[in-house]
Amino acid sequence: MNTGWQRFVAVGDSVTEGLGDPDADGGFRGWADRLAEAIADRQGSVRYANLAVRGLTTRRVLETQLAPAQELAPDLVTAVVGMNDVIRPSLNPLELAADLDALFGGLRATGATVLTATIPAPGLFAPLPPALRSRMDRRITRMNAVITAAARRHGLLCMDLASLTPAGMAAWAEDRLHPGPDAHQAMAAAGLAVLDGVAPALEVNVAEPVDADHLRWLRTFLWPWLVRRLRGQSSGDGRVAKLPTYRALPATS
Repeated sequence: MNTGWQRFVAVGDSVTEGLGDPDADGGFRGWADRLAEAIADRQGSVRYANLAVRGLTTRRVLETQLAPAQELAPDLVTAVVGMNDVIRPSLNPLELAADLDALFGGLRATGATVLTATIPAPGLFAPLPPALRSRMDRRITRMNAVITAAARRHGLLCMDLASLTPAGMAAWAEDRLHPGPDAHQAMAAAGLAVLDGVAPALEVNVAEPVDADHLRWLRTFLWPWLVRRLRGQSSGDGRVAKLPTYRALPATS
């Protein structure tokens, strides 16, 4: 593993913001925070910024986070995007590829090591109709092919989150769309393994069940999401990055 990373910037959407992994202060921790902490422990310290905002498509990440990330002059960047493209009504692979080329190319132009990822199926344990789940699976396959090709074109490292199949619902957050703390930790470990040059085995071992009340899930999570879509709104509207400038993270052990 490179021991010279001094400036780590994370860009992306809700997964990198940390949704599903609450911290002790009423906010969210998440896989990127956990990865930054692991890097600080390994090399003594690291300066860390997290520009991710929930609800953003790849294009919105490109438009709102690339320039701020470049200004921070990082030597390590994580850029995990695509989930919000998949759940939108339309998905144009050519436009997505162009947006990824602009995002990945702009991040690589900083000279930083850039780590991206394929994405797992959204709502793995959500009660979706079979036809809708099949459509989502096809979209995920297409999305991951585009991400993998763009990563190769620009010389990015890529972790295979598509193979992250947690052993039960407890690995996922209550909304069944975001990884829970165990899955966020598995993602951080996978990222560290890729940076180390080791092919990671993505496993999440959990035993505790979560509430499987489908009607409550529909009322609490799916219906508000549908209302936002009909209104042309995003969960990220009006939100800003949780850590837009560098914070020094010391080793914790």
